[in-house]
Amino acid sequence: MQIALGATLLLLVVWLVALRPKPSSGEEAAAPTSAPAQTAPASDGGAAPGTAGLKGAIDKAHGAVATADADAQRAQQSSADGATAPTASAPAQSGSATATASTPRPAHRSTGAGHAARRHHAASPQVRAVKAALRHDKAVAIAFFDPNTADARAVAHEIGHVSTFGGRAVVLAVPLAKLSDYAFITNRVEVTVAPTVVIVDRRRQATTIVGFADRGEIEQRLADALAVRRR
Repeated sequence: MQIALGATLLLLVVWLVALRPKPSSGEEAAAPTSAPAQTAPASDGGAAPGTAGLKGAIDKAHGAVATADADAQRAQQSSADGATAPTASAPAQSGSATATASTPRPAHRSTGAGHAARRHHAASPQVRAVKAALRHDKAVAIAFFDPNTADARAVAHEIGHVSTFGGRAVVLAVPLAKLSDYAFITNRVEVTVAPTVVIVDRRRQATTIVGFADRGEIEQRLADALAVRRR
């Protein structure tokens, strides 16, 4: 549009300089006397022939340039708005992701029954046999021994020959390393050395024999435990 405007202005200059009609020879001779009369219409706002049309073309060119500038500004503003929209929404998405990531998950808690069930399944057959005997009011004799000690091994051998009195008692030897498995009994009596024989009667009262004990002694104490009346 600027090129078109420049071309129009150049055409105007060329017209004023080269294409404007020249006065005749008679008019040139009368020019000194009639000059004041000819200049008066020019001062009153008169225009040369064709000037009005050229001026209109120039005005249209200016209008076209202004319209083009306005369109360019609107297009630039639209592009800026489009580029800003995703940026504005980015913090919201980021905040949402942060909130989701920081939301704590509920911790899984095992119930007491679940722990008890796992302990029951993990217990050895000997532990389960002792617990069953206590539930059925039977007597129990357990010899806690150290395999590295001679007298402890001897006690383990002796208790292996103690009578169970027809199934009314449970008799067994347990290594001292597994003492914690029988906490439901040893929390009532103190077992600190090996060998130690723990006797539990039908009322679940526990007594001990510390040191070496032969078959006869263990069997007599177990018979006394069976003779205790149930409550």
